[in-house]
Amino acid sequence: MIIFAVLNFFPDIPTPWLITKGSLGIIFVIALGTAVIRFSLWQRDEYWRERGRDPKHPERFPGERPGKKPG
Repeated sequence: MIIFAVLNFFPDIPTPWLITKGSLGIIFVIALGTAVIRFSLWQRDEYWRERGRDPKHPERFPGERPGKKPG
């Protein structure tokens, strides 16, 4: 982020630097997006674990088997 801030102060940046800046920006966006998705999935799993449910199948109750019908 510091590199992007410094590069914004230069009016005429050569093309290789623009390509490098754009590439790094894309990499940072992908990394940040991946981190946000992983964090939100972790939060979802913790939510269901606190309630005693299986995070992969929260619709099932703890003692239920997959093929067994309730009742």
